[in-house]
Amino acid sequence: MFRSTSHVRTESAARYINRLCKHWGHKFEVELTPERGFIDFGDSNCELLAHPDHVLMVLNSPDEDSLAHMQNVVADHLQRMASSESLEISWQPADR
Repeated sequence: MFRSTSHVRTESAARYINRLCKHWGHKFEVELTPERGFIDFGDSNCELLAHPDHVLMVLNSPDEDSLAHMQNVVADHLQRMASSESLEISWQPADR
């Protein structure tokens, strides 16, 4: 598995995680608590952790191409959930 992380500054992390999980819950298996979300996309998955000033996203995919694709998908959806806030989303490679 290949892994990347992103720390996205926002004071609305829990709200955005809730929105993402409810959105994807119609199509994928999700887990949601007040401070954590997990989306199982099949081959890939994403864990979302709410902090007071940011959301931490941890993305796992089977190969580099899938990882790059899912980074774009997750970032695009997070930005849509935060329509009134412009987020800076950048991914960094993480240890496997």
